[in-house]
Amino acid sequence: MTAVSPPLSSTGSTPVSGPITLTLPPIATMVRVGRLTASSIASLCDMTVDDIDDIKIAVSEMITVLIQSGSRTTVTLRFETTATEFSVEASTLTTSNDLGRNDLALAIAVLDAVADEHHVASTDDRIMIRIVKRLAPIPANAASLTRS
Repeated sequence: MTAVSPPLSSTGSTPVSGPITLTLPPIATMVRVGRLTASSIASLCDMTVDDIDDIKIAVSEMITVLIQSGSRTTVTLRFETTATEFSVEASTLTTSNDLGRNDLALAIAVLDAVADEHHVASTDDRIMIRIVKRLAPIPANAASLTRS
């Protein structure tokens, strides 16, 4: 597993740039590692508990589908935050680019419920799922409150 930490903002809580990449073996028990990493990064963005739970559900679906659809190689998760959104992109190598399967349709239904945006794509040798959760705007006086 590999993780690279982004720099922190001047308040020390919200990452402002730099993606975090996590590489997992294609083992179902590794879903919990992806969920824990996602919730930890999301908590740095001052997301609500409900939004963090949504992220964890989405990451679970993403990893599960990629393990089932992939060619039993590593699953790569890429987490990134901006001032307005938190995104997760997951991908793995695949030998089939059939996006019309029932298990994928169910995962997409779940992603519809928990993500503000989601995209599923495949190439000849890779399947990729990306979700976006928008961040609530931080009130103008919040910066002064965190420095006290």
